[in-house]
Amino acid sequence: MIRKEIFIAVGLLLMGLFTAAQVTPVVTASKEKIFIGEPVKLRFELKAISKSASIQWKLPDSIPHFEYIAFDTTDVLKREITITSFDSGLWAIENIAAVIPSNVNGNEQVVTFPLKEILVEYDTTGNQLLNDVKPIIEVNGGELWIGLAVLAAAIISLILLIILFRKWKKRKAEAVVEESAKTALEDFLTTANRLKEEDWDTQLVQKKNFSELSFAVKRYYERRLHQPFSKLTTDELAMQLKPYVLNETLINIIQTLRLGDAVKFAKFAATKEECLQTLETMESAIKQSEKELKTDA
Repeated sequence: MIRKEIFIAVGLLLMGLFTAAQVTPVVTASKEKIFIGEPVKLRFELKAISKSASIQWKLPDSIPHFEYIAFDTTDVLKREITITSFDSGLWAIENIAAVIPSNVNGNEQVVTFPLKEILVEYDTTGNQLLNDVKPIIEVNGGELWIGLAVLAAAIISLILLIILFRKWKKRKAEAVVEESAKTALEDFLTTANRLKEEDWDTQLVQKKNFSELSFAVKRYYERRLHQPFSKLTTDELAMQLKPYVLNETLINIIQTLRLGDAVKFAKFAATKEECLQTLETMESAIKQSEKELKTDA
């Protein structure tokens, strides 16, 4: 008899320990009833499990009749979601689960949270009244002419812009009129010889002289190729001259012009010897360009 009572006691103790070891899923809601568009927070919590346990939460991508607003995943044993609904009725939130290790044998098991019902109602008080079907709003026909006027103005502006752009392109492509009786090379050499006699000692004078040299180079190519180069930047000029002169000549010309740009725009001051050497390099490059220039390119 004593042995039988001992077995019963041990069995009851084991059953109690087994029951205590079961993981319990608990779900709570901040509200049981909400108005349409009102948020409600739900907490899903696992009881009787270690925080160090490997837990895989299974939340659906969407909940029927509800929309997610926010998630709180800071606690490994809890998940808090904030949702709302724009569909009136009594709706159940279900299919929330977690995969956890068993407290008994360590094998994975799926724990499903009990469903939670939330009642969604209209707010029928004051100016918060919502309607399933909005009243039809008549369009004011007198405002139609405003839209037509705006459309017409936009079309006219577009046409004017196209006309102005075409005129600008045509004017840019016009051949440069030769004003000098000398050849393009003779005019450039005249400017180069005059600049050799100038004073190159100060940065201000260098800026003036390099401006004249840059214009003389661009003017030379304008007359030789009958294209407007005077207002182009150094990089733009390089792209335009590439089909007409050899690379070595083009590199000497562009490097010389870039030194002038540094003096003109970056306030760089070169020595007088560097300036005169640059002038000689440009003169040689233009003479070489005269030999290899291909106006039919």
